[in-house]
Amino acid sequence: MRDADAMPVTIRPAEASDVPAMAAIRAREWESQEYWERRIGGYLAGNLGAQHALPGHAVFVAVEDGAIVGFVAGHHTTRHGCDGELEWIDVVAEYRRRGIAGKLIVEMAGWFIGEKISRVCIDVQPKNLVARALYAKFGAQPLNPHWLFWEDIHAVIAAANRPAAPK
Repeated sequence: MRDADAMPVTIRPAEASDVPAMAAIRAREWESQEYWERRIGGYLAGNLGAQHALPGHAVFVAVEDGAIVGFVAGHHTTRHGCDGELEWIDVVAEYRRRGIAGKLIVEMAGWFIGEKISRVCIDVQPKNLVARALYAKFGAQPLNPHWLFWEDIHAVIAAANRPAAPK
């Protein structure tokens, strides 16, 4: 879907009716649709949280031409000395490399800032070099082999507003 006539992507808060679409995106890579419907649905409803999660979470979806093409979720936490954790981010494979993940990260950063959360961590497989490069582009630093973090989530906004390097 790299069509020049493609509709612009909009980011909005997720709703319960979005859970099946978000679950389908996650199930393409790992586990089943039913597994992710329970996990994401419980998370969105506030009934299911990650280890060390505290009350307070947000989920946003990326929508193009009426279809959900990606999403991001995050919450308050005490894990690894962080105040917030980016729980999930995923974009449909056919829509990757179009800046959608970056828009989702910026939206999530805005939520964290609104929640007075500064230090944010994210679990990333060491071999997932594409994801690690994306987070580094937005200012994330290594915390340990499996985790990256933003000491100050405002770095995401600063990185998003930085002029693009000439090609």
